[in-house]
Amino acid sequence: MADPHRDVDDSAGHPTVVTAEEVIVEATLEADASLPAGLDELPTDPAEALGIVLETLRETEERADQAHQSHLRALADLDNYRKRMRREQSTVASQTVARTVSSLLAVLDSFDAALALEAGSEEDQSVLSGMRATYELLLGTLESQGLEIIPAAGEIFCPDLHQPVNAPPQGDGEVIVSNEVRRGYRLEGRLLRPALVEVTRENEAE
Repeated sequence: MADPHRDVDDSAGHPTVVTAEEVIVEATLEADASLPAGLDELPTDPAEALGIVLETLRETEERADQAHQSHLRALADLDNYRKRMRREQSTVASQTVARTVSSLLAVLDSFDAALALEAGSEEDQSVLSGMRATYELLLGTLESQGLEIIPAAGEIFCPDLHQPVNAPPQGDGEVIVSNEVRRGYRLEGRLLRPALVEVTRENEAE
């Protein structure tokens, strides 16, 4: 086992005894030469000097831990900011699509009304055929953006999806949609416009 004391020569060549505590203090100071604030030099007492060095190391570790925690908080704040920006961008994009699709519902209504007419001649049939192709192209494009037609005629009346234009007859039967006056639509599962419908009782419809 190593001797806790070792002999070294002083400047005059005389051997002096160096204790283990002094060796520890010396090695610690060589590794980190900085001293605590307000302290110009270490005490001559090895035990006291060692205590100061250890306290300095403890404070340094605390500061390092605080800096690490601050770094983690900054990373978390940055991540939250990025998530919030993505949500806001997604919301803006969805609102833009909804406004655009809503502005085209009147065009779809015009197509529906025109295509419901009967063609009186071959020329009319040709015109209606071209309109139907254009309508299907437009509707397909809007459906690719999440547009859905709300089922109406023959469906059980749903106040969340159907807007009635008449009151149903008195009775105990289920209220059902007897006729669709104007189509209703959903966009990505959210109601865009309720279907305008006529309603009746299930027993009346029979």
